Amino acid sequence: MLEKKTIFPMSRIHCPMLVEAWLEDGEIKDAYISDTLYRGFEQILIGRSAMDMPYYTQRICGICSSAHAITAALAVEQALGMQVPPNGLLIRNLILASDFIQNHFRHLYLYTFPDYFRGPDIAPFIPHSESDQRLSSKENTTMTEHYFKSFEIARTAHAAFAIFGGKAPHGHGIVPGGASMEVDADKVNRYRGYLMEILGFIDDVLLPDVTLIRERYPEYVDLGKGVGNYLSVGGFQLPGGSTLFPQGVILQGKREAFDEKHVTEDVTNAWYKPHGPLHPSEEDTVPDHNQPKGYTWVKSPRYRGQPVEVGPLARAVIQGEAVIGQGALARTWARSLELKKIAKATLLWLNRLEPGAETYNGKKGQDSGIGIGLHEAMRGALGHWISVKDGRVNHYQIITPSALNFGARDEKGTRSVGESSLLGLKVKSEDLKEAGRIIRSFDPCFSCSVHVIDGVNLYNLKIQV
Repeated sequence: MLEKKTIFPMSRIHCPMLVEAWLEDGEIKDAYISDTLYRGFEQILIGRSAMDMPYYTQRICGICSSAHAITAALAVEQALGMQVPPNGLLIRNLILASDFIQNHFRHLYLYTFPDYFRGPDIAPFIPHSESDQRLSSKENTTMTEHYFKSFEIARTAHAAFAIFGGKAPHGHGIVPGGASMEVDADKVNRYRGYLMEILGFIDDVLLPDVTLIRERYPEYVDLGKGVGNYLSVGGFQLPGGSTLFPQGVILQGKREAFDEKHVTEDVTNAWYKPHGPLHPSEEDTVPDHNQPKGYTWVKSPRYRGQPVEVGPLARAVIQGEAVIGQGALARTWARSLELKKIAKATLLWLNRLEPGAETYNGKKGQDSGIGIGLHEAMRGALGHWISVKDGRVNHYQIITPSALNFGARDEKGTRSVGESSLLGLKVKSEDLKEAGRIIRSFDPCFSCSVHVIDGVNLYNLKIQV
């Protein structure tokens, strides 16, 4: 006899996220993950100036805003035939890198680590989950101190962001054609000072903390494995054409080059007017909350018809870097090492900046066209597809990392990576703490994984099983 247990809201991340697990003898046999939040960005963008897309799309999310800005800029630049000068590329990388850093710190200390240590008897640590506590009293105290210190370091990363971005979040620095800020020695030195402080915290505090948790909870290195498929669309382009993150795909253990033509979405089991797999440039977003098979507002993105995991672990696998496993703490370990990798890269990029050289080129090749923006975001692969006519948007589609990791089942009934990661998990806690550890390891963001709002029937959502 299957027993249903529900996590709603999913604590410490986004309240709209709902997880339903079906258990037999304490083992998860099936799971459904639903996003109950409606939004409307793809429709909001229609008819607006293409040049404003980096500003509008940043409002999709407050913790990864610059990832949407740079991806939108890339799409617009391709559509309108714009070129970015070398200084513009480097400044955009510095803005996005500092945003990656603050996001990773917040994910690790605010969302992930509290699953593994016991904080004091104050909010946000209460009510405590009493199950599976393995750290000593002294270690818990130290982790709590580091938890609060991480706020200051994340704020330092945002200060670095604002040097070239103007403000954080939702900066003004990334624009089609390059970057809006000029380069001078003061900006370079201030950014470098912030990053040296951040690197010290990574080496002295973060990496030892991750190592401690990994040692105390070794089974979580592989608990919560995905489906074994990984994707990266690449990112942090440098003058000359190289990137910090390469593109690539691994399907069923076989590596291949990434080709965006193989990206599709379908909405067979989501709350939209049903359609099978379509390329983003061919699909529209038509909500239908009465869709009988629907159980979430997240579509079903696929690559060659298969679900793919995206994020720091996927990037490490694609790049051929050593990973410690494929489960929850393997994702956490990969994110921690990536944090240091990005922070060190910024110091090299600072040295390549040319004070006084142009950062922006506003020349356009045309006023109409089709563009595709692809860039790795904090949580994984991000794609923007745009069609522009006479300088205005007439079609826009977005696929986010959390949609790739947590989308609805597709027309074949294939589960998402997130749903698959829970199968076979042994659960002992009443609050499904074990499942929470796995879900949070993906760093889900359900603010930007959904598409539309119709203002009707916002509540009383039912999962169809």
